[in-house]
Amino acid sequence: MTGYQAQEALEGRFGGVSDGVALSATWDGARLTGRVGGYVDGTDVAVWLDGHALVGRVGGVTHGFDVRASIAAGVMTMRLGSFTEGTDATLNFTPDTVTGRYGSFTDGLDLSLRHYAGEVRGRFGGFTRGVDTRLDLGAVPFPLGALLLTCALRLWLEQGRALTASR
Repeated sequence: MTGYQAQEALEGRFGGVSDGVALSATWDGARLTGRVGGYVDGTDVAVWLDGHALVGRVGGVTHGFDVRASIAAGVMTMRLGSFTEGTDATLNFTPDTVTGRYGSFTDGLDLSLRHYAGEVRGRFGGFTRGVDTRLDLGAVPFPLGALLLTCALRLWLEQGRALTASR
């Protein structure tokens, strides 16, 4: 087929079995396109390469937020939202883990993700207040999976969903 480019898919869950949301996305080498949540109540995610950064949008024109992320020396810095109302996140990568912070020092959440054999598991928040997550990456790069999970966290918090104790 002419004009066809192979796409790699990822899927997972943000939150628990009963209270969580589904995650799905495809990566074609230049653009990550996905959805956080179901067909009816979900939110679209589109992120693409723009020079040395990833830029994009989560949600539509009227209800959503912009995303900008860059990676340098194993550290991904992100801005989710506008300059005045957005949230910063910093993710520190090693080959099989991510640790970092979503939000400020006093009003933010720690995050910890572990990558093993194409699967990512982890937690946003602490032991008493947080959200568990699971993601099957397939051949999608680990940093893109972490970016999608961080976007899902922002949507989770905007919707007023509860942060629960670790199980």
